[in-house]
Amino acid sequence: MTEHELEEGAESDALDFEEMGALLEEEASRDDKPEMVAFRGFFSNHGAQNFVADEFCVLGPSHHGTGECHGKNELPPRALWNNVASLVAAMDAIRAEIGAPVRITNCYRTEAYNSCVGGVSGSQHLQFRAADFVCKSGTTGDWAEAAKAVRSRGIFTGGIGTYRTFVHVDVRGHPVTWDNR
Repeated sequence: MTEHELEEGAESDALDFEEMGALLEEEASRDDKPEMVAFRGFFSNHGAQNFVADEFCVLGPSHHGTGECHGKNELPPRALWNNVASLVAAMDAIRAEIGAPVRITNCYRTEAYNSCVGGVSGSQHLQFRAADFVCKSGTTGDWAEAAKAVRSRGIFTGGIGTYRTFVHVDVRGHPVTWDNR
């Protein structure tokens, strides 16, 4: 396996749980955009218990900031929507395993945004198959262990990366684990 298959890089695009809540409220202003209305319809067929469609369409903290990554992300293209279905199931099960609220900080990324935040060129985020998340309680080590427990039950097959401030989960089709703390 290459380095690109083993990890997602030195990503640095996360906020804490409360800050992500404020960002999600800010993003609610896109409620009337036709692509969000269509994605919500698509998402409603996937039986998520702990998430709503908008959480999988978060554009990322750096997209909203004032730095070099500002405005570089966008909503996932319709051609990639089917890729997120198994990620929705994985994140739902991880949230249940953790037993506390979870907020997704990143999901889909454009190539420009992914590069800007330090993601690798073959990132699963580019294919709408990855989510970075934070939780209201516990540590990134706790959250990664919950993700590993869900993966070991066969709910998803993919990557789990532990970072200093967030955990990355993807549905790449084969299990890999890394620690970038």
